Amino acid sequence: MRLIGIFTFFVVFSTVICAQRNYTDHKPQYTIWEHDTDQYIIDKIAYTETSTVIYFRFVCDNVDRSGSTSFHPPGGRYAWYLKGRNVSKNVALKAVKNVRRNGVLVKKSVEKEVFYSGLVGKTGHTVYSCEVHFPRLPDGLKEADLIEGKGQESNRSHFNCFRIQLKTWEDDLGTKKDSDKTIDDFEKKYTTKKSVEKVEEKKEISKKKNKSVPKSLHTLEDITCGGRLLLDKIQFHDNSTNYKGMVEAQKVLEHLVTYLVQNPAAEVTLHGYTDVFGNKERNLELSKARVVKIQRWLTMRGIPQRRIQYEAHGSASPIYPEGDVINRRVEIAIKCP
Repeated sequence: MRLIGIFTFFVVFSTVICAQRNYTDHKPQYTIWEHDTDQYIIDKIAYTETSTVIYFRFVCDNVDRSGSTSFHPPGGRYAWYLKGRNVSKNVALKAVKNVRRNGVLVKKSVEKEVFYSGLVGKTGHTVYSCEVHFPRLPDGLKEADLIEGKGQESNRSHFNCFRIQLKTWEDDLGTKKDSDKTIDDFEKKYTTKKSVEKVEEKKEISKKKNKSVPKSLHTLEDITCGGRLLLDKIQFHDNSTNYKGMVEAQKVLEHLVTYLVQNPAAEVTLHGYTDVFGNKERNLELSKARVVKIQRWLTMRGIPQRRIQYEAHGSASPIYPEGDVINRRVEIAIKCP
């Protein structure tokens, strides 16, 4: 009897662990209105211990729309909800987070009031993305509809997704390359040159205001004693130590290795930063992990570790306060005797 009890406990415990496993579906399967087949997409679906997060992306035509689009909070008139298909169950919205307009964050969290976001420009398109958060769904719910507002299942002006396949970690989830390609194809179709130029112009204004931004390291000649340089060719994926472009990152690091070999008395301090979003303590840990990764790479290339210091700054001193991938950066300071 005791062995049976232990076995039963192990099975139950294993089932709970599996149910709570974190994973992401990079190949979401669903159906949308036929005439809107390229106006909105689900990028991916993330399953965490406490939440199911649908990454949603859509486009507004700046000519045909009234000049703004709205995001409804939990309990709002047109708040998204999940309507179970294989089981009769409705799941209420927890939150809408990280609303971006043409790639620029405009609202971190839609909580109590409807958020109205204006369109960019008088012509062309405005692309929005956001995270639609629900509680972690029960295992028995395998298929559901994402409906924009109770009773709006047949409203063709709403962004509804039908027959969403809710997967387990054992299903075909694809890889990050799949979701990246889906997003890239969508963005290329709708992100106009004019809107991109406006975003870049805004970034340049922010960069000019931040007088502390050092010059970039692109060639060996850029490195000087006592100088501080921005490794803008080394960029990281969100919430990760993985490079966005391994080849470019290694080219820059090779310049640094060459300089340190040619100047054996020189030392370097790596300064790590993250973007402005997320938990400050987590960002501090992440910025440390990124510079430690570079430190280890340099030591593998033969540079003694005693010559490579590092400092982690987390989300402090962003180049673009409104948020941008370049905030996830590393700067170096060269010290010579």
